[in-house]
Amino acid sequence: MPNSAIVICSSCGTKNRIPVARIGESPVCGQCKSPLNTAAVTTAPVIVTDQTFDREVMAHNTGVVMDCWAPWCGHCKSMDPVLTALALAYAGRIKVVKLNVDENPATTSRFRVMSLPSLLFFKDGKVVDTTVGALSRHEVETHLKALL
Repeated sequence: MPNSAIVICSSCGTKNRIPVARIGESPVCGQCKSPLNTAAVTTAPVIVTDQTFDREVMAHNTGVVMDCWAPWCGHCKSMDPVLTALALAYAGRIKVVKLNVDENPATTSRFRVMSLPSLLFFKDGKVVDTTVGALSRHEVETHLKALL
């Protein structure tokens, strides 16, 4: 369902589908009625840096797509609407993050990013797929399937 997030109940483990527009309304689990923790649900790409990378990507409990970009890269800018739409559509299931390669050389070097835009797909703290070049939403979604 578009514009909804999957939130796993920390009490009973049930997966709850919550409309994104209602995330801030203190939802409760449909099974056990415990309050759901929606703090980790992101509906827009998150900016990561060398300092925040491990916390935002490696320690995250869902799949993560990292967009490696630079402000001078025209093809990178063309990916913005695609990634913003995907962050909303997959809220609670996939986290979308953006890494400015010019400002974050350690992470850029760590993953040997050589061309832009590059997308790195993480699952359980490991890179499971990469792409280089501007892609359509459909093309990115094909790669997302490995993360779900």
